[in-house]
Formats: sequence, structure tokens, C-alpha cells
Amino acid sequence: MKMAAVLTSHVMEGVCQLPGVATLDWCDRAATALCKLHHPSWVGMVVGRLDARGVLTNVEVTGAAASAPVAGSPPATHPARTVDLHRVRQTYREGEPLGWLPGAWQEGIWFVGSAAAAGLLARKNESGLARRWNEVDPAEVLLGAVQVPGAPGRLLLVELVSHDPGLREESRVPAVLAAVLPLLQRKVVNALGSAPADKSSWLTPREEIVLWQLVAGKKVPQIAQELHRSVYTVHDHVKSLHRKLGASNRGQLVARALGHIGPLAASALAESTAEPKPAKPGATPRPASRPGGV
Repeated sequence: MKMAAVLTSHVMEGVCQLPGVATLDWCDRAATALCKLHHPSWVGMVVGRLDARGVLTNVEVTGAAASAPVAGSPPATHPARTVDLHRVRQTYREGEPLGWLPGAWQEGIWFVGSAAAAGLLARKNESGLARRWNEVDPAEVLLGAVQVPGAPGRLLLVELVSHDPGLREESRVPAVLAAVLPLLQRKVVNALGSAPADKSSWLTPREEIVLWQLVAGKKVPQIAQELHRSVYTVHDHVKSLHRKLGASNRGQLVARALGHIGPLAASALAESTAEPKPAKPGATPRPASRPGGV
């Protein structure tokens, strides 16, 4: 029981540190957090819909990661495997059957299952699941799914893979995955939004660097000096951050970055970025508001 609590805390710490905004590698970071569940392991992750045939549609984002040895742990007893993580991400987008379907949902929000117990690993390379992880030759694949609020049928799907037979006997790992999925669900909605978003609104690596510098309380001239960029370039990044995150001042920008407020509704975003309406004849004009965030 104590080890399960420690493992849960360890994994949840990584999930809590995920950005509160959509970055191009958000799903890779989430997969890395789940890799702490077991070593050696690989994690694949996808946000999209799953039809009745088990085919992924409306894929929004994919991610994959490999576990790293825990400091102080004994050397791995199993040889290292090399997995093409880019290929794993790509297989989720190819429109082929996923190779499994969620079973009974717990409390209507999450599912955790075992591919080995379901007999999905018995026939090599005869399913999307087996072909996706054939480089691992897995002894076990833990399957997780959680419903993501927003578009109907929107799911976050997780595959935790290991060639270590000990994972089949490790009851605490599925329990911790089940405990983490609801938190991960909320992080997905907070960062990616309650509806599929255009990736043009996601932060670039440079914008993310500027955002965290702003969160740290640094001013634009200081950020420009540290990044060896002009003040004008950094100002452009800040303007883009305000637009993409729907923030009208520095406080909203920081709150979004830290995940304290979710994405603004489309109507609120349009209102915050719209040009001010001309004053009616005879009306007393309001003083111009001070631009925020710079």
C-alpha cells in the first residue's frame, strides 16, 4: 500500500507539472510523466475519437516516450530495446484499427485493462496494437482510456508497454494509472481546450520560452537580452501569446500558463481581440485601457 502511494505521488507530480497551455510536444510530455509507472516501459498516447470498429478518427494530437532508469535503482535485468517513437506517433494517424476497444467504464469516466489478459498479444503482428509495438516484443501492454469533455466521443487513449513479464504481476501499476487518468483528463481539457483546436493556436517552442520568462516576472528587455533577440522580436512573441491564449493582461497570461484558468470560450476570445467599437455621437469616450502583458 505504501509503495502504491509513493508511486501515485511520483507520477502525479509529473502530470501536475504539464503546461497549462497547448504546446506542440504536450502529449510527449504527458507520455513521459506516465513512463514513471514502470521501468523499462514505453508509453503511447493519443487524443481523438474511436469508432465502433476501433478505428481512430479526428486525431488531435499524439505522443510517445520511453522510460528512464530511476536514480538508485538496480540495473535493468532485461536488454534495452530501441523503439522508433516517431513511427509510433504516426501509426495513430494512419486510420487503421487501434487494436483494442475500451471495456467497462469505471464511474463513466475511465477504463484500464490488460492486453495480455485479453489475449491481444497472442498473435504477433496481426493487430494494430501488436504491429505498433513489435520492436518491443511486449510481455504486457496496459490500456487506459478516459473520456474528455467537449466533442462527443472524444477520448484520451494510453498504452503503457513493457517487455518485462513482471509488469503482468504488478497490480499497483494499473491501480495508479486508474488514479492518474482523471487528473490527466482535466489537464487535457485545460491545455488543449474543450473542443478540437486548430494547431495554429498552439505555442511554438520560442513562444513557450518567452511565456515562462514572463511567468518568472522578467520584463521584455531582460528577456530579449537573455535570448539574444531584439526587443521588437520579443514584443511580437508577447503579442502572439496574448492572442493565442486569449489573455488581455499579464495576470491572465500567467494564470493560463500555470493552468489556473482554462482556455477562454471562443466568444470571449473574439471579444478580447476585437477592435474597439467607435463611440456613439455625443457619448463621452472612455479612457484608453493600458495594454497588458508587456
